[in-house]
Amino acid sequence: MEENKDTEVTQVIDSATVETAQDEDREATPSEKRVKKSVKITASIIAAIIVLGAGGGYAYASTRAYDDYEAQVKSAKAIDSKLVKKVESARQLAKATKDTDVLDKTVLDSLNASVKSGETQKGSPKAEDVNKWVLWDVSKAKTTVADDITAATKAISSIDAAMGKVESSKTAKQVKDAKDTLNKTVSDAETLYKDSEGKVQDDKTRESLKTAIDAAKKTVDNKKSDVKALNAQKDAVSKAVTGVNDSKSAKEQADAEAKAKAEAEEAARQAAQQAAQSQTQSYSNTSSRANSGTSTYSAPTQQAQTQQSAPQQSQTQNNSSNNSGYIKLCSSGDTSGKEFDYVPCN
Repeated sequence: MEENKDTEVTQVIDSATVETAQDEDREATPSEKRVKKSVKITASIIAAIIVLGAGGGYAYASTRAYDDYEAQVKSAKAIDSKLVKKVESARQLAKATKDTDVLDKTVLDSLNASVKSGETQKGSPKAEDVNKWVLWDVSKAKTTVADDITAATKAISSIDAAMGKVESSKTAKQVKDAKDTLNKTVSDAETLYKDSEGKVQDDKTRESLKTAIDAAKKTVDNKKSDVKALNAQKDAVSKAVTGVNDSKSAKEQADAEAKAKAEAEEAARQAAQQAAQSQTQSYSNTSSRANSGTSTYSAPTQQAQTQQSAPQQSQTQNNSSNNSGYIKLCSSGDTSGKEFDYVPCN
């Protein structure tokens, strides 16, 4: 467009010059001389106006191009700031994530690679580095900034994708771990359910455990189950397991108390029986000792051996009339080993 304007100016000037030269080759009349002078002045004015217009158009084009370039630089700076923050976030994620935290370790390699690539795209040009009045330089700078924006945007997208894969792998690992834990809990609960039959105080606890086990299995089989749902089922099964164990303990305690009570009652019965037997035996021994502690001994009367006084002889004679000449004596003693004392039984 600018080149066309320059061409038009040249053509107008050349045309006016040719016409003037042709007119000078012949003699002009006074009136023709006045007309020719007027034409020369008009041509010069028109040429000046065209030249000024062309210069003004270039200045306008340069200014407008530079304004566009400044807007692009501003956008590039905003994108660069976003890239810097994204690189830092990705670096922190890579630092905080261990190989054991993800299901697929290759996602960490991809994240580190995207961070390294993003580092090379950081930075943006400065608007003052370009000559505002050199239209070609401004146009070239605009292209460079546009490419920079495209590269930075691509780097941000790459880092976002890599971070997303890391987070997804972390979640997948957490889900797997939660499922493994729930499966182990369910397996132990099933064993408890089988072994606790007839061993609980309240069988409803076993029914609750069976219900929790069935619900947990459905949650594990559901591919959409997240960590929260899996952990909730694990807690439900664990709670049911606690209920069964408490019921088992209550029954064991009740059985132990009943056994202890029965044993105590049996011991008391045996003790009472033994005491009764001991008392009977003691009474029997006492009676036996009482019977054996008194003996009867008949000694010869002194009438048959010695002479005594008349009263004694009279008494002896009275006694002998019943005992055929003997006096009935009784003895008493104990088991201490002392000699028995003999006294008349009367």
